[in-house]
Amino acid sequence: MEPKSDIEQGIRTVLEQHPKVTLAILFGSVANGTARFESDLDLAVHGESPLTTDEKMRLIGDLAVLSGRPIDLVDMRTAGLPILKQIFTKGRRLLGSNSLYATLLTRFQVDYADFMPLRERMLRKRRMRWLGKREDAP
Repeated sequence: MEPKSDIEQGIRTVLEQHPKVTLAILFGSVANGTARFESDLDLAVHGESPLTTDEKMRLIGDLAVLSGRPIDLVDMRTAGLPILKQIFTKGRRLLGSNSLYATLLTRFQVDYADFMPLRERMLRKRRMRWLGKREDAP
């Protein structure tokens, strides 16, 4: 496996061939240095407009050739809050301006503060029903 800086530079080079991608964040095991032989490469991307299926497939193919790994490409426009939390808290930005990153991070923080408590309550209620316990039980 290439050192992190080499793979990151390679990803940046690939992204130059995909001008619709305006922000890219590497996350997961490749980003944090714990990747094993079978690990995939996790990359979150944001574009000025949504990438078409063909554009996504071309980007995935280019990244797979570069890295020799399966690619998990996450569109930040449609990703859920749990995966966005992982991307923003543990990922490393490889491409994109400070202003775009700040805008998306701020939007994530507002959405997270608004919706995650509700999501957690709903999941807790489901667990309690599944376990046959009262919802107000500890």
